[in-house]
Amino acid sequence: MWATLLLCSLTHSQVKTTGHGLRVQGDQIVTTQGKPIRLRGFNVCWWVPPTEQDAKDIVHMGGNCIRYMFGYIPGGTFDPMKVAEVKEQVRYFTSQGLWVIPVVHDFRKDGKGPYDKQELNKEFLAMWDYVIAQLKDEPMIAAWEPINEPHDSPADSVNAWYKDVVQHFRTLDPVRPIVVEGTGYSWPEGLIPGLVQRDANIIYAFHTYGPWEYTSQKKEAKIPYPGKWDRSMLAKAIDPAIRFREQFHVPVWCGEFGVPTMCPGFEKWIADVGSIVEEDKLPWCYWAWAKKPLNPTDESFDVNTSKPEAIDAMKALFAIAKHK
Repeated sequence: MWATLLLCSLTHSQVKTTGHGLRVQGDQIVTTQGKPIRLRGFNVCWWVPPTEQDAKDIVHMGGNCIRYMFGYIPGGTFDPMKVAEVKEQVRYFTSQGLWVIPVVHDFRKDGKGPYDKQELNKEFLAMWDYVIAQLKDEPMIAAWEPINEPHDSPADSVNAWYKDVVQHFRTLDPVRPIVVEGTGYSWPEGLIPGLVQRDANIIYAFHTYGPWEYTSQKKEAKIPYPGKWDRSMLAKAIDPAIRFREQFHVPVWCGEFGVPTMCPGFEKWIADVGSIVEEDKLPWCYWAWAKKPLNPTDESFDVNTSKPEAIDAMKALFAIAKHK
């Protein structure tokens, strides 16, 4: 009944997005024609401004989507100039046939997020009103993801906030999926029953960077993979997300996984986590694609054409995905 009343209240201009984006059908993501689709690609981040060449490179590697992360520092009143580049940068990827999931990287002031303070939430929603208005007629916008990795606030508060945010987004776009993540930096165990939304067109996301001792090591540490960890331990860490999907019959997406390319054995780590998400039939986006002139053993997570070992590891993963 709630969904019926909501749809009836929408204006003609809001409903015109019906043929765009993707949809949720049970625990699958599907096209508007009802064909299942598995999203596989990269995170692309605002602090390394993307280009059209980035989009072409991702397509060439075999990706079909990007998670486009833009930045916004709240100042008390929404300022559209802070997101002036969003439409142009998104278009670099949609014009190459890539699905795009826009998400704001962070939205915090004095350690508080929009789920903590009403005035921040007002600016947050005004920002999304503007961004969605700019992008909603773009057919290759796959879904909306309100915020990346909500944290430092109780799960109950964030989960209650999501329910209001989802309802607000539905007044702007009644048909595209909305991506929600658990608290605590979106680790798999953050997918808990309290996060489940009344709206059926929701994708639930998690991020995985385990074991943290390995992926967060300092350059001088030289902790190897595999070593005291192996593929079975990586799979076990993702189990909470799989159980959540099975319990609630909803789509679950691995929105981020990645490893610094200076970590010994990082190629094997990518292969193992990649094979796990493929076997579990999870859509995924790797962290992250960034076109920077860095050597193959630097401390960043970035994958780019100047890192041949990282490129080869990702090409191997996309090759596996092609046959799934």
